[in-house]
Amino acid sequence: MATLDHMKINLEGIGHALGDRYLRVPLYQRSYAWEEQNVLDLIDDLRNAFTKNEKEYFLGAVVISETEEVISEVVDGQQRLATTTILIAAIRNYFQDHGESDRAADIERDFLLSRDRRSQELRARLTLSSADHDFFLRRILQRETEKIPIRPSHERLLAAAKIAERRVASIAKSVSTPTDHLLRWLDYLEENARIIWVQVPGHANAFVVFETLNDRGLGLSAADLLKNYLFSLAGDRLDEAQDLWTRMLGSLEALADEETVVDYIRHYWSSTSKPSRKRELYFTIKTATTSKQAAIALGAELQAHAHLYAALLNPNHTHWVGVGGTAKEHVATLQLLRMEQNRPLLLAGLRHFSVPEVRKTLRLIVSWSARFLVVGGLGGGTMERHYSDRANEVRSGEITTAEELARAMAGVVPTDAQFRSSFSTVRVSQTWLARYYLRALEKTALGEKEPELIPNPNEEQVNLEHVLPQSPEGNWPDVEPEVARAYYKRLGNLALQRKGDNSLSGNAPFDDKKPYIQKSRYKLTQSIANKDQWGPTQIDERQEELSELAVNTWPI
Repeated sequence: MATLDHMKINLEGIGHALGDRYLRVPLYQRSYAWEEQNVLDLIDDLRNAFTKNEKEYFLGAVVISETEEVISEVVDGQQRLATTTILIAAIRNYFQDHGESDRAADIERDFLLSRDRRSQELRARLTLSSADHDFFLRRILQRETEKIPIRPSHERLLAAAKIAERRVASIAKSVSTPTDHLLRWLDYLEENARIIWVQVPGHANAFVVFETLNDRGLGLSAADLLKNYLFSLAGDRLDEAQDLWTRMLGSLEALADEETVVDYIRHYWSSTSKPSRKRELYFTIKTATTSKQAAIALGAELQAHAHLYAALLNPNHTHWVGVGGTAKEHVATLQLLRMEQNRPLLLAGLRHFSVPEVRKTLRLIVSWSARFLVVGGLGGGTMERHYSDRANEVRSGEITTAEELARAMAGVVPTDAQFRSSFSTVRVSQTWLARYYLRALEKTALGEKEPELIPNPNEEQVNLEHVLPQSPEGNWPDVEPEVARAYYKRLGNLALQRKGDNSLSGNAPFDDKKPYIQKSRYKLTQSIANKDQWGPTQIDERQEELSELAVNTWPI
């Protein structure tokens, strides 16, 4: 760990910090991450402090690393610097739009953009990371409205700009002298909105300060803390560590928001070690990674697995072209089922299994996921521990096939008997999940080869109907209201019906619904018409029949 040689600490206005120098966010830093509420909080707090004539408003610390170039690198503080720049741009825009072009030009020159004396090219005072800067420069700083956002971080930048412009317009409208008021607010940003400006001579020193100022991870993600810790260990291999991190983010593509990066690192770590909660992840990895070689090795592994994780989140990822078969459909199904505890195992399988075994494993995990959703009983932490244990066995070579994997999980995954029993009484509140179950069961009833694949057609085309209504009232005299409420969401009472066919919804009596049930294009819906009446007994019977189909739909 480097010492803090020649560190400079000053109290400085954030406006001065932006106007007095050129700043650059290194490309390995995360993209713009602030959501609308973060932006609103900062702008409204600044506005309130200014309105109340508070002598100072404190925005925390910004850590800067000196380089041999004129431009300095931002190690910590890019979100506040970027958002303040966006606010100043909104004030500039107000003057441009209200006929005060000279004033707007002064603000632009002092805080946002300067023109190179020789080339006459505009140069931003603040340069964001490579994923964001072109959009930030052209759409926010230069106001090129044709520049379209193509990443989530671009959407956040644009949302922040719109919030800032609305706030500036609101302030201008609320006072009798808007020009003077906005100029005084700009003065406040320049002098009174203070930051602790921490400037150190090299990367390693900056990373030490970064970690010290953010002790215990307050306000930062585990990914930010881990990145800076690995960089601090890298020493003379810092460029290599930064390149690995940048390539990792590139492999995660447009998915690389803060939360996804943390999830990826946590699931990778679980697949090679033991599961770790998000709040413990940084300290767990820091304890296990204590040397330059270990830091580079971890960075290399994170980079090597990142494209596999991106593929798990995107059924249309190019990785699945090489896997073939029904792999992408299985991935889509896992996305639909919204279970992520299996990702450590899937990461290990994608890395170490042959392509045929990957295809079998994906199908196996779809079946396990459906069974766990119905039977329950395993908490998320316990389930992830089992998946983590299997992942470690895959990496060590103890498990090399999907069949061996199935045997290793035999004591964990619900058996056919357990699954059948739970399925025969399951109630499903989530419409998306009920639609999945019924469409998959329909495919089994029709004899399709892999019915568990995502069978979720457009909701604009297929309705989920309740045969027995929640409030039967007088049309169902044999069913008590409390019984109807208990059976309303039972899977045996649910039916698929294409839009355009007459609806089965509403509290019309069963005899009125029956003709439309008979005309349904779904085999399992048609079967309801074989009953002379409909109530708890018939729902139990139908659900028992569906449970037999379920064992074959999601086999283990």
